[in-house]
Amino acid sequence: MSKKRDISKEISALLLVILVLLLALSICRQWLPALTTGWTCLIYGVIYLIPILIYTKTHRYKKRYALRLKFVSPRYWLFVLLFGLSVCLICTLINVGTTAFVRSVFHITFQPNIVDLSGKSSASLILTSVLLPALSEELLLRGLVQSEYEKYGITIGVLLTATVFALFHTSPTQLPSLFVAGVCYGVLTVLFRSVWPAVFAHAINNGVALLIARNTEFIRYLFQDELFLILFVLVCFLVLIFTLKMLETAVSDQLGKHRTLQKSTRSLAYGDPLLSPYIWIFAALCIGKMVYNGFFN
Repeated sequence: MSKKRDISKEISALLLVILVLLLALSICRQWLPALTTGWTCLIYGVIYLIPILIYTKTHRYKKRYALRLKFVSPRYWLFVLLFGLSVCLICTLINVGTTAFVRSVFHITFQPNIVDLSGKSSASLILTSVLLPALSEELLLRGLVQSEYEKYGITIGVLLTATVFALFHTSPTQLPSLFVAGVCYGVLTVLFRSVWPAVFAHAINNGVALLIARNTEFIRYLFQDELFLILFVLVCFLVLIFTLKMLETAVSDQLGKHRTLQKSTRSLAYGDPLLSPYIWIFAALCIGKMVYNGFFN
């Protein structure tokens, strides 16, 4: 019989290490010059990919299976595109509501990110603010962390990983929307047994956010036109309808009527996922960063 492992301690320790590296970089940025695209890519590799590789190497995992690098048929990418746009739309609406509530009640504006790793040119911004964050975060969270937490059960794995994903961004105004997005990406990963759809959907969300951030005034101008607003709402409605229809088809194709997802029956062999001290230290640091962003930035 194999030796029992406390997966919760192991994976939460990994998350804590990565969070500490990000916080250290955030503190050091005030003394560092602007990061070039090359340095940004290197930093992402050091902070995210190297710890992931060390973890998989230590436990002798095959990276293809541990990180869920399974190939997904191109016929599903239109669905993933619509899914990503739908998640982005829903999260944007949630953000508008929570941001307005926090500003009106607490009169506080929070900074959303632990550290800004973005470049300046359009190509650099696409790479460092859209593609790299989506790839690194999804390989870590939906690839490795969710795979480990799913040993307690698929529902627990998706919800715990979504919670970690929301805390990671240290923005209380975005906590609800990030949790919803995390659940959606987690479900997408379970459905296709691959991390690539979540990476694609996450990149779409980042891309839309970047587009809005760089064209705020123009977008405000467009929304002053009633005809544009009506067409925009209609398009969003159609996107949601097509997404739900294609989701039904994808679920039927991937799971089938007679196929069921396997659930671990050895949960007790891995320790309680909420008793690890590292996960509570991780949560405390994230909340502390949120408070700092709100009152001192």
